[in-house]
Amino acid sequence: MHPRRWIAAVAGVALVAALPAPARAAVTPIAARTAAAAVTSIAKVNFQPAASAVPDGYTADSGAAYDGARGWVRQDSLGATHVPLDLTRNTRDRARSGVDPRLNTLIHLQYGDVTGTNGVPTAGAWEYAVPAGTYQVTVSAGDQPAYDSSHTVRVEGVTAISGFVSTAAAEYRQATVTVPVSDGRLTVDATGGTNTKLNYVEIGRVVADPPPFSLKVDFSDAATAPADGYVRDSGGAYTAARGYGWIDLGEGTPVDLTGNGRNRNPAAGQSDPRLATFMHAQLPAGSAGVATPGAWEAAVPDGVYAVTVAVGDAGTAVDSVHWANVEGQNAIAGFRPTAAVKFATATRTVRVTDGKLTLSPAGGTNTKVDYIDIVSVPGAGTTPMVRTSTPANGATGVSLTTSVVEDLVLPNGGVAAASLTASTVTLTQLSDGAAVPATTITSGGGDVINLSPTGPLAANTAYRFTVTSGVTDVTGKPFAPYSIVFTTGAGDGPGGPAAFDKTVGVATGASFTTVVKGPDGRLYAGTLDGNIHRFPINPDGTLGTATIIGTVRANASALGLPGAPARTIIGMAFDPASTATAPILWITDNYEYVGPLDVPDWSGRIGRLTGPDLGTYTSVVTGLPRSVKDHETNSLAFGPDGKLYLTQGANNAMGAADSTWGNRPERLLSAAVLRLDPARLPATLPLNAKTEEGGSYDPYAANAPLTLYATGVRNAFDLVWHRNGHLYTPTNGSAAGGNTPATPATLPASCARRGYTGPAVPALTNVPTAETDYVFDVRPGRYYGHPDPVRCEWVLAGGNPTGGTDPFQVPAYPVGVAPDPNLDLAGMYDAGLHASADGAIEYRGGALDGKLLVVRYSDGQDIETFDVAASGALSNRVTGITGLTGFSQPLDVTEDLANGNLYVTELGANRITLLKPRP
Repeated sequence: MHPRRWIAAVAGVALVAALPAPARAAVTPIAARTAAAAVTSIAKVNFQPAASAVPDGYTADSGAAYDGARGWVRQDSLGATHVPLDLTRNTRDRARSGVDPRLNTLIHLQYGDVTGTNGVPTAGAWEYAVPAGTYQVTVSAGDQPAYDSSHTVRVEGVTAISGFVSTAAAEYRQATVTVPVSDGRLTVDATGGTNTKLNYVEIGRVVADPPPFSLKVDFSDAATAPADGYVRDSGGAYTAARGYGWIDLGEGTPVDLTGNGRNRNPAAGQSDPRLATFMHAQLPAGSAGVATPGAWEAAVPDGVYAVTVAVGDAGTAVDSVHWANVEGQNAIAGFRPTAAVKFATATRTVRVTDGKLTLSPAGGTNTKVDYIDIVSVPGAGTTPMVRTSTPANGATGVSLTTSVVEDLVLPNGGVAAASLTASTVTLTQLSDGAAVPATTITSGGGDVINLSPTGPLAANTAYRFTVTSGVTDVTGKPFAPYSIVFTTGAGDGPGGPAAFDKTVGVATGASFTTVVKGPDGRLYAGTLDGNIHRFPINPDGTLGTATIIGTVRANASALGLPGAPARTIIGMAFDPASTATAPILWITDNYEYVGPLDVPDWSGRIGRLTGPDLGTYTSVVTGLPRSVKDHETNSLAFGPDGKLYLTQGANNAMGAADSTWGNRPERLLSAAVLRLDPARLPATLPLNAKTEEGGSYDPYAANAPLTLYATGVRNAFDLVWHRNGHLYTPTNGSAAGGNTPATPATLPASCARRGYTGPAVPALTNVPTAETDYVFDVRPGRYYGHPDPVRCEWVLAGGNPTGGTDPFQVPAYPVGVAPDPNLDLAGMYDAGLHASADGAIEYRGGALDGKLLVVRYSDGQDIETFDVAASGALSNRVTGITGLTGFSQPLDVTEDLANGNLYVTELGANRITLLKPRP
């Protein structure tokens, strides 16, 4: 513990309570909110052996040494260099019935205090990487008999539990402290204890509300006194001294609009003085005043505000088309007054991150602003809300086949998918409010909202998109309401000479994930829960009755795998040695993700199915890394060299642990394209590829069967070997809000292996911009932008090397952060923001011959195409091809080479759809 932590930590307050009998051990959740602050859950960590079941909502810690994200260090090194320490031998699972599973497991912090040799005698402290700030931390200590411990637990030097000795009536004690962290690591130690045993830790960040803020402005001419409780604005330019005023609508520089204010009373007889007066934000040329269009700004503390704005004219004029936009949202769009209805008023909840709240009339004609009320929203630190929208508010020329995708602020975890309904997320025509039929989904990570119309939108038409408070996050917290308006263009036209006729639902009733045609001429489809459906293909391309192959599920049950019998199948590739009568199917299968952040790590595997009806499962590789959500061991493809290539998803959003992804760090084999050489597999299978937390597999070893082919590939669903010899993999970029790692003061040994000496990279927390999705032209040994500290990879995407616009730059980095030296910028192509670029093939034959087809699960819910050069370069990304749009969460695609037919799995509708090329 650093001395300065002792000084800073005296403000911490310990709340200590003895727990009742172990079977009824109470839990105090981290959810409290005071009048001045809110607590956002950051992590819930259970200390346990690696093989034990992980309690719901928790992440397992099995004693691994500190890795830059979390882990153990020598307690006696806290005053200096914080030396990592492996305490995996110190975990225990008491396996008692009727006991809270979090209390059944523990880790010895001071094993040397008792006799025995089944542990590490060096005392350890646990650290968790967090941004500087204030944290509320709950800890639990205790164990079954013998009661030979004196449990002491300190958090950042503040004693939470002091000398607690278990009894039969109270075996466990929990306590909560609030502490400041200034050095990037929250530290838990047992200084002063004897054989202290830690059960679990919960960490929440204390988010202080900004001071209450209220500003009410009445817009008028200079001579009129403002309404009671309001200040007057008569057109003065924005100044920092006053804190509000007008700016040029186009340039954003201060502009004086004095002379644009009006007062229609007494002639109008308007009883509300706020509506009797107004300011012309867009005064028509030739009128008395300033014709420069203006927007209005107010200096406010960063935070969340309820903003009410009114527009209109108490006089007789009805020639305006009023628009009011507040901080990237639309409040009023296209309001045309009549003699009977002269005013429009709206309230929006908005988020300010740059210290200025902006009211803009963009889109309007002669907009007249009456008043604005700005009031801070307390407790907004725990409120989920929209961060940014694609398309943005006010966008024009929008594609008729667009999706509307929202990046989210998620202080408590992902959006609850069940709350996304036709009434909570809407798209309507602005002119008449007619609802647009659409499907609304989130990503597997729960970090976006995606609305996709079921058919093309009308050309040159304005639409309003709205998120209501009926949308909630996974904790049940309602979203702040949100609304934008955009306008479509004239229409995209068909996307090229090709066209397909669609037969929807040639197979239904299962959550089909992946599809491939077998050497026996039949179609094989894997499912989310581990079945394989084998379909005969009819002469017209439709599918006959399926044979359901349950080999994977049966094997999972026989082995007692967590989550059995369910196993998600994504990768399917027939061995080149397969024949029509003796097919050999390689697969990847994974723990099925159903929502809670409790997917066990190291649970991915590769298997091989053989024999009659593929009834024999051979487990080939186990111990592959796994995120707490749906980033897993994905697709398979045999290369021209006979090796098997596969994609392994990342464990988190942007390379460093984050709460949305269960605070799981990257592993040596995660976020990568891997290569498996079947000829190097050991005689006895499976190969255990676990690399950390007790695993010892080394992909760099001579003759290693499973190796790293390319790294930094965040979450690639599919991969395609093109006839030009290049390997392509569509890859999902991250939504906003992730964290990136920082290079440590002393680079780890992995950096020497790759010869890395720089650049030095700062950490980023809650990155405010989303990554695009990619297609990578993957080259061996190259890096593709997703950091992994275990491999000495630190820079997200293209970094931010210059003050200009750089390829795939991350604006949150300080200017001057160079890309990783191994980044293959030449092999990175944009697949579209929020596309969720997933299934892919090289099309053979017809007008699309040689093109790369990529399924977009999210934005667009369609299939896009790329031209492919012999050199490997991709170009001419095309969407809107007839027949390749209007799907429901399409995930994978395959081609029947006999006739050019396509089969698309639609996860959102539990079906497979047939696409037949037109002659």
